[in-house]
Amino acid sequence: MHRETLFQCPNCTKALIKGEKQYFCPSGHSFDIARKGYVNLLLPSHTGSAKPGDTKEMLFSRREFLDKGYYEAFSNKLNDIVLSVLPTGKERGEGVSILDAGCGEGYYISRLKDRLKDYQNDELNLYGIDVAKQAIHYAAGRDKDTFFAVASNYHVPIMDGVMDCILCIFAPRDEQQFRRILKPAGRLVVAAPGPWHLYSLKKVLYENPDVIGQRGNVYEGFKLLEQCNVHYNILLKSKEDILNLFMMTPYSRHAEKDILESLSEYKTEVDFNIFVYQKT
Repeated sequence: MHRETLFQCPNCTKALIKGEKQYFCPSGHSFDIARKGYVNLLLPSHTGSAKPGDTKEMLFSRREFLDKGYYEAFSNKLNDIVLSVLPTGKERGEGVSILDAGCGEGYYISRLKDRLKDYQNDELNLYGIDVAKQAIHYAAGRDKDTFFAVASNYHVPIMDGVMDCILCIFAPRDEQQFRRILKPAGRLVVAAPGPWHLYSLKKVLYENPDVIGQRGNVYEGFKLLEQCNVHYNILLKSKEDILNLFMMTPYSRHAEKDILESLSEYKTEVDFNIFVYQKT
């Protein structure tokens, strides 16, 4: 059974059709479907690293940590915002299409799908891409209904002008690519860590940690419609959760985890900024 998708061929940019075992385009390019159901659309020219993206260890820790619900309140707020910007009624046309660009292990897009349960299956087109193959492997194992692909946010394998909403959560952004794939009235929702994100944890790891957040600003071709901040405290209830949080962050690349070994419980802040943009 063949099915049209919103994926485009990374070689020739023509539409990809999903078959039983492969995606293929009219030009004859084909891409095997993995047993988990995802497809690899990342060409060698799209990355300079043999294994781009987060490591397997980081992804495993992030999956274990997120599944404990520590970021659930942030995810709920994110879903509220997405629902508020999606087209309604006749505006839906043939359905609503959403891309999670840099979806990681699929936690956020999976929870969004559960929130969109009022939509019929044929009305909802959910897509997720990540440059790390292991991330997509985890994501596809979590959710069989979303179209997942190994791909870069700098070479998004999605057709022009088809997305109602793009989510970009703590991931690199390419404004030109996002503008290209959004519908004229589409929305880009960006989430980035705020200046106080995990600050108490940073104070354990570093003598004088900086108060620096990740910028969520998008300039070229977009207009900021709204922004909000999500800030609350989390109590990490086990040594395993503390180490998983450490391992899923960039701190694990240049700080020693030994200092955390004696902790069995720890309280820290989470601080997120969410921005909603429209194409100009």
